[in-house]
Amino acid sequence: MNHLDKVISWLSPQAGLRRARARALTEVVLAYEGARSARRQGGWNTTNTSGNAEIGVGAAKLRANARDLCRNNAYGRKAKREWAKRVVGAGGITPRPDTGSDAIDRTILDLWEQFAAHCCSDHRINFAAAEKIIVSSAYESGEVLVRLWDRKIGDGLAVPLQLQIMEADYLDIDKTQTTATGTIVHGVEFDPLGRIKGYWLYGSHPGGGATSAWRSLFKSKFVPVEYVLHHADVDRPGDARAVTRFAAVIGKLHDLDEYADAEIMRKKVEACLAAMVTQPEGAEGPTLGSAAVDATTGLKVEELRPGMIMYGAPGADVKFLAPSTVGGYAEYKKTELREVAAGLEIPYVVLDDNLEAVNYSSYRGGLLAFRDAIDEYRENWLIPQVLNPIWRRFIDKIWTMGMIRAVNYRVRWDPPPFDLLDRAAEAEADRAELQIGKKSWPQLIGEQGNDSETQLGEIEKWKPRLDAAGVSFAKTTSESAAKSSGADEGDNNAVAQTK
Repeated sequence: MNHLDKVISWLSPQAGLRRARARALTEVVLAYEGARSARRQGGWNTTNTSGNAEIGVGAAKLRANARDLCRNNAYGRKAKREWAKRVVGAGGITPRPDTGSDAIDRTILDLWEQFAAHCCSDHRINFAAAEKIIVSSAYESGEVLVRLWDRKIGDGLAVPLQLQIMEADYLDIDKTQTTATGTIVHGVEFDPLGRIKGYWLYGSHPGGGATSAWRSLFKSKFVPVEYVLHHADVDRPGDARAVTRFAAVIGKLHDLDEYADAEIMRKKVEACLAAMVTQPEGAEGPTLGSAAVDATTGLKVEELRPGMIMYGAPGADVKFLAPSTVGGYAEYKKTELREVAAGLEIPYVVLDDNLEAVNYSSYRGGLLAFRDAIDEYRENWLIPQVLNPIWRRFIDKIWTMGMIRAVNYRVRWDPPPFDLLDRAAEAEADRAELQIGKKSWPQLIGEQGNDSETQLGEIEKWKPRLDAAGVSFAKTTSESAAKSSGADEGDNNAVAQTK
């Protein structure tokens, strides 16, 4: 306690006590090295602003930079496409109705297949392609909108429902205010309990340029939440919007581009033979070889040819320029790409297509972590925010039209298979999980992106024909004995692959 504290405590014991408590609390906080204002942290500017405040300031610029990287940077483009490809696959994430009745499930699935073929309002893509665009847009921009449109019976659709995929730019980020019935945060309106009521959307894309409906570019309109799906992988509690996944690596990817350009320019300079002539007459003096005048600069440029022998004038000095070489480019690029891959949640070996020093175990371990990240994204974000709401709207439609007798939203979404290099070992693991009841037959087939009823029907159809032809895919006795003998003799490779 200093003299000032003593004086204040003498005049007002309560004020002195408050100062002593504040001083003790400060000493506790500064016990953490990260809270101290050390010289090494002098340029580290941090804030305690809310997530919404940070997003409102930087989201548009981050989104623009990420899109530029996905257009013009090979690694940005590959990361976006690899993520969407692994999440959705070629056939998409497919639904499997679970109403408890095989007949009803088959009816619902048949109607879904008709809906999926013409699900988008522009009639150009099916549901699997729509899933891919939704996932890739959310990965690139941080969020994406799906508008649900009710169609008329006379529009010729099996299910009068279509989707419109909209970029996050349609959502009015400047619309933030308090209303009589809640609040609006960056275009997302909430009721007093914090539930989303709807979204403030532009009628046209703000970056689409002048159109006949140019007034709609500057005024957003409210759309109820039941007609809009907002897919956003938020980071902090209370965030109304989300930012691109490239946010943490935009600077590094841009620096890598500039470094590559500088390296190319350096190589060009190294490939050139340049010389500087110093003579008393200066630039107007005699030339060593044949000279020409540059049409742009008006300066003399001498030409040097292979095998040329030059005789300089008295007092002339010729110095050849030899640019210094700089090494370590490959090591620097590899190190930076590893950090970029970590920020994008993409394995480095997938991002760079570099199999150098990669073995089976390390490659499989990287893919396992990649699979876990994809599974978490599917289960916690994509399915609850996009797929389940679309399914519920689809069920409501076919029930309203009398195609099913009761509403039942139960469904399982089957993602595409994620192969991990060794299909034989994976098949053995699948067999063991079926035997111990860890997985059911429909679940296992669904994980491969197939319908279990269709699969079983094909097996029933072809089995009699295969038996009649004498074709069998079961293991023979000699094969089983050979495998057992190999394992008993200590075949390390066989044991390792089976584990």
